[in-house]
Amino acid sequence: MRRTNGTEVSWVFPTFGNYIPHDLVHLVVEAAFGLRQGFWGRVDAGVDPARINEEANRIGGANKYAAYGADQVELIIAEILAATRWGDSTLSDEALLAELLQKCPKLAPVNTERIAAVRETLDSLCRRWMEIFPKGAVKVQLDFGDLEKSFQSLL
Repeated sequence: MRRTNGTEVSWVFPTFGNYIPHDLVHLVVEAAFGLRQGFWGRVDAGVDPARINEEANRIGGANKYAAYGADQVELIIAEILAATRWGDSTLSDEALLAELLQKCPKLAPVNTERIAAVRETLDSLCRRWMEIFPKGAVKVQLDFGDLEKSFQSLL
């Protein structure tokens, strides 16, 4: 990843087998819901996920991810969104919306159209991912100054 300040960082993305990597799901949902202090915002600000994960695995415990910062509200919301069952075709957009609002009542912007757009974006990235699987790269850009524009560019 090339950060806004020009520095770079890299790490191994956890994968879901034939689904896009977890961290790429993060990128989509954080852009879609305007989370500037989610996972990707913290990486852009200088966090090194590989170093933090190594330390977390070594120290363990409830506070093992403290290096992501003191205020982790948006990071937790981002994790909830990234773990959502976006690809579950048995869930309607309305059911997924209800589930998300139960977990994150203040989530915005959120409506069935946004849910459908996130699903469409993830499905499109999944197709691209499968074309290059098991080795390759999908290049995407995220502008932290305009997350909505970034989300629209992912569609």
